[in-house]
Amino acid sequence: MIKVAIFASGEGTNFENIIQSHISCIEITLLITDKICNALKIADSHGIEHKTFLRNTYATKHIMEEEIAKILKGKEIDLIILAGYMRLFSKWFVEQFPHRIINIHPSLLPLYKGKGAIQQAILDGKEIYGVSVHYVNEGMDEGEIIAQIKVPYDGFDLEELLPLVHKSEYLLYPKVIEQICKEIAK
Repeated sequence: MIKVAIFASGEGTNFENIIQSHISCIEITLLITDKICNALKIADSHGIEHKTFLRNTYATKHIMEEEIAKILKGKEIDLIILAGYMRLFSKWFVEQFPHRIINIHPSLLPLYKGKGAIQQAILDGKEIYGVSVHYVNEGMDEGEIIAQIKVPYDGFDLEELLPLVHKSEYLLYPKVIEQICKEIAK
């Protein structure tokens, strides 16, 4: 069984999807958030321990990351799964968990990095939509790509596109998590 920590900052829809996917090789040990958000309610409803790290309560980002790393190592976390976590990690933090931090992003990377990727894709007008799962480094959506899926849609309406992107995320992320678990277990 691979122990995982999920990091979230918002509604927690990908977090909940991971829980509901019943990925047999993982044990969701901890939820980490950077603010009070709906993901905490989801953790409570599933009996998952959670901790919130508010950046403004730490003298430096490094001190906060040291505290997070200490907790993760104490719980023997094998994999960190970002599910809508909206903070960049420092190089130091990433080096503590090499090839053990993954993220899902709503674009076909390297296109449309960062926040508002779907809106960026619509504004670009090329009808290139998709989802990427990648390893995390200290850059913004710059880590090695693990898997991608194209979102079949040929329009420019955000309200129509958004559910299609979410559906693709919900299909891709559990498959990639399961694949990585098998690699870690080797």
